[in-house]
Amino acid sequence: MKLLRNTLLETFVTVTDCGGFSDAQYALGITQSAISIRIRDLETALGYRVCERGRGGFRLTERGAIAYQKARSILRSARDFDAELLELRDAVTGDLRIGVVDAVSSLPGLNLAQALRRFLVRPNEVRLEIVVASPAGLTQQLISGALNLAIAPFRNQVTDLSYEPLCCEEHRLYCGRDHPLFTAPDALINPQEIARYPHCQRSYDRLVSPGLGRPDPTAVVANMEAMAMLIETGQYLGPLPVHFAESRVKAGRFRELAHPQLRWQSAFSLAVRRSQVQRRAVELFGQDIRDACSAAA
Repeated sequence: MKLLRNTLLETFVTVTDCGGFSDAQYALGITQSAISIRIRDLETALGYRVCERGRGGFRLTERGAIAYQKARSILRSARDFDAELLELRDAVTGDLRIGVVDAVSSLPGLNLAQALRRFLVRPNEVRLEIVVASPAGLTQQLISGALNLAIAPFRNQVTDLSYEPLCCEEHRLYCGRDHPLFTAPDALINPQEIARYPHCQRSYDRLVSPGLGRPDPTAVVANMEAMAMLIETGQYLGPLPVHFAESRVKAGRFRELAHPQLRWQSAFSLAVRRSQVQRRAVELFGQDIRDACSAAA
């Protein structure tokens, strides 16, 4: 049920998210000509063009890009408003917007899939959205209200959010099979030898100690997959979560550079905005993720 509904804004946001009218017709369940009429009606009401469409493809105008961001925020607030009123009848409804960092599906202490399953088997009318971003990006989206909760290693914690510890992720240093250290004897694996080689790091989580002699990485990546690709070139060393690297080690593609000084921990937390009204869906999923982490522990 939609108590606050603006069909024109919903159409505009969907068309933008889909990248044009062609894909949006399936998402909206209406024809392209009907979409065109709605966009035209929106532009008439606003007094300016929000997008260019035609042979050159679909793109937002400068004003349209601003309108899109504001429309998304308005629609999100409207769905939250609907949910808060409908929950008075004890319904679990509305949007549940969850943020996570990349490569957490195999993190054994988190068991995110189990938490989602626990939540989804309940009778509910929830629209689920999962966003993958860096801890800094998740923090900004929590503060703005774009996310209801997020799970990540939040090294820089802010006063606007509350944090609850969930689990830890173990990281170790790896090389690919084309790297000179892949076949090196164990006795040669030490910080002094490691410091001779370039290493890569995630932009949001610098794990390798400056004490290794390289305070700055020679390559920076945004996610685990990119890190793994660089390590596999044989040109870089890089820290990865043990659970993420395990299959590559077993396949003989990666080698762990085992040494006590080459191990790190990332502490994962559940973060929510202190000032937000905790809707039933948010409360339930928060408890589900706590239960899943407890079971894994």
